[in-house]
Amino acid sequence: MSEGEASPIRRSPVYRRFVEEGWIRSQVFEFLESEFERAGFHRADVVTTPMRDVVTVHVERPGIVIGKGGRRSKRLADVMKKRFGFENPYIKAVKIEEPFLSARVVAGYIARRIMKGDRHKRVAYSALRRVMAAGASGVEIRLSGKFGSDRAREERFRAGVIYRCGEHAKTHIDYAVKHVMLPQGVLGVRVRIARPLERPPDTVNVLHEEIESLIESLREEAAETPVGEEAIETPFPVEGAAGVGSSPGAGRDVGIGEGGGSGEVESVSLGGDVGAVEEGGGAEEPEQGGTGGEAEGTQE
Repeated sequence: MSEGEASPIRRSPVYRRFVEEGWIRSQVFEFLESEFERAGFHRADVVTTPMRDVVTVHVERPGIVIGKGGRRSKRLADVMKKRFGFENPYIKAVKIEEPFLSARVVAGYIARRIMKGDRHKRVAYSALRRVMAAGASGVEIRLSGKFGSDRAREERFRAGVIYRCGEHAKTHIDYAVKHVMLPQGVLGVRVRIARPLERPPDTVNVLHEEIESLIESLREEAAETPVGEEAIETPFPVEGAAGVGSSPGAGRDVGIGEGGGSGEVESVSLGGDVGAVEEGGGAEEPEQGGTGGEAEGTQE
């Protein structure tokens, strides 16, 4: 290849370079996970600089990664140089603060203990307690396979809150899968851990100061309002009310609205007519004596 000619990787399209880099990173991740399984592998970050390629490994026990006198890290650097094409790789080990907040670490812990012969329920409950003690909001452990019988089944162990949908399910849930090779078959381990949140989405905060200020304002309004207020008079009478039909001679006001109820209201008094009829001041009944006399005169 001449000096001015570009390399095949440089001449390839941008999307192809992205795919190739992602494929190499996934292979490096699987290789490091298999190598540092006993160290409590969590994740690996690869940063390319002009001087070297720095591979940062986050594990539970960094001493296993480095080895005695740094021999193991140097040996793995040579393997990565030949296998993945790194020019000058450098492996850096970082200890994670809370190992049991990592789903991958918990899944590896369960897998190792089951391979040693421990009972699966005891191991699951032990991991459940340690995860919740680390400060997690919730945890779910699912074990599927043959647990001492010919028929496979699945068992679930849960504690706390696990978000299944929404933004928190994408950003605050750590998920990992681990497979255990047993004489009776493959045992699957799936772990979901909800990281601790300062304010969970379903938290309700009661603002006591706002409530107290609202109560005080309501009390001030109630104190300013006068205690006794006159009732509002309606233009139409109510049956059984005071002054309506209480005595024969009492006056009754009937409201008649002009123009279909809109406009002024005219008051018509019916008390005088009713009193005249009852006291005899109105139309008088004819006397029986006078009527009889007139009848006798007619016969004569």
